[in-house]
Amino acid sequence: MLTAAPVTLKQLLALDLIDEYEVLAGQDGLHRPVRAVVVGSAVHEISELMAGSVVVFSREALAVDSLALDLAIRLAGGAGLSGIVVARSSRQVPLVTRRLADRLALPLIGIDDTPPAAVVTALDPYVRAPEIAGLRVLAEAARRFQHPPGSANALTTTLGATIGEPVCLVDAENRLVAGDPGLHELLGSAISPELLVGPRPVPLTIRAGDHDLLLQPVVVDPVGPAVYWIAIRLPDVLSGALLDPVRHAVGIAALSFAVRVASDAVRAERETQRRSLLLNEILEQPDDPGRRTLERAAALGWRLAGRHTAVLTLVSSSSGAFRPAALAAELEEQLAARGVAATLIERGEGWLFWTTDTSDSRALANCVRDALSAVEMAHPGLRLCAGVGDAHTGATGLRRSSEEARRAALLAQTTHRSAAVEHVDVTGTRRVLANWYGSVPMREAAAELLAPLTEADPSGDLIRTLRTYLDSQQSAKATGARLGVHRNTVMQRMDRIGQLLTVDLEDPDDRLAVHLAARAVDIAWDPPD
Repeated sequence: MLTAAPVTLKQLLALDLIDEYEVLAGQDGLHRPVRAVVVGSAVHEISELMAGSVVVFSREALAVDSLALDLAIRLAGGAGLSGIVVARSSRQVPLVTRRLADRLALPLIGIDDTPPAAVVTALDPYVRAPEIAGLRVLAEAARRFQHPPGSANALTTTLGATIGEPVCLVDAENRLVAGDPGLHELLGSAISPELLVGPRPVPLTIRAGDHDLLLQPVVVDPVGPAVYWIAIRLPDVLSGALLDPVRHAVGIAALSFAVRVASDAVRAERETQRRSLLLNEILEQPDDPGRRTLERAAALGWRLAGRHTAVLTLVSSSSGAFRPAALAAELEEQLAARGVAATLIERGEGWLFWTTDTSDSRALANCVRDALSAVEMAHPGLRLCAGVGDAHTGATGLRRSSEEARRAALLAQTTHRSAAVEHVDVTGTRRVLANWYGSVPMREAAAELLAPLTEADPSGDLIRTLRTYLDSQQSAKATGARLGVHRNTVMQRMDRIGQLLTVDLEDPDDRLAVHLAARAVDIAWDPPD
């Protein structure tokens, strides 16, 4: 048998089952449990009603400005009723009557001219069996989300209409995707970002200001983190049998939207693979592409004629999980905002795009740097870098520019700076460095030089300290500030480095060799297979 604690009059009113109601008096009694809702036919019959009843009178049976209202309040208070519902009037309830209801803590509710029977019909199911009445919410959610919503906006709109409360959808970094901005602001004031990024997420209820918020994860990978979170504001009066159906309804919506996200991801992955395979085909052919390849490229809107400047973006480091497709889409948006129309194509370790007939490659590099900075700001702990090649003609020129961009991107990675972008000029110093780093014997010699540090400290702290110390013109204070440690810690690490390495950092030649080696370590210079 299904059982549940009685609902209170405050809970019933919060469900918005009665249009345009007003608490006229007896506010302190709204917490009383309601055990029945009945139609009142005569005032003198109130004393015969069951304790905990709410009695509903028509305007003809009980007027708010009549002396009979005082008698009704006294009888209801003596019988242990939980409230009286009457039709509102243009005249105010007499002060003495309001004070009587307040003293007895007996709620007096004013409504429009709604037939008492209609009020009873609306409220009675929630009084007699709240858990069964709540199934209506579940049934409505199941009906509306039988098919996955077409978009994030469709999800929040449909769920809000089903539950009757504000809804918003956020990503794992608590950025608003769709829904109520006010609710998102309330959510942001109550949670830390770490709360949304853990594996195997479960629904959460948190307190935010004066409200409880329900957070429901949208999960695609059962053992991975949530890709999105649905947030809904819960009325404070909901509990028990009235709250559980809301939780389950939100769970139904989350599962339905997860199906949409998964299917979109599959389609995006297929499109990504199709574009990547075509790009590899173009870049790996020794001669100009064949007719079929040119047709496929044209169908995608790719330009292979003209002078192409390639740009390769890499993820230098990340403190948390991210979705490559979503990150690429953000980069495209940021580039577009700066006048660069780009379609990023997955290319081995990063994303490649190219512009055609660009007159100023350095201006392009600046736009890319600004775009990377904007994306990094939106993802704390993420560090990106990019390389820009020179402009070359035709498909073979695109191949050449792409290789230059890869070398430049790896060169940018050696700087370990935020939003680092390098452009390899034909006669520039960057090309000299890129050629040095690209030499296999040079890299082998660098790895051998730093091997004592790698063996003594697998965590890499010593190499990072050495690199940052040399980047900071051998300033222990500046190094400590960049690494987030005390200068004494820097000096202790440098003393240990001096004991492990058979070099003299005071010697300019030794210092240059160690500096270049420290920058090149752990960078995948060889092209992916």
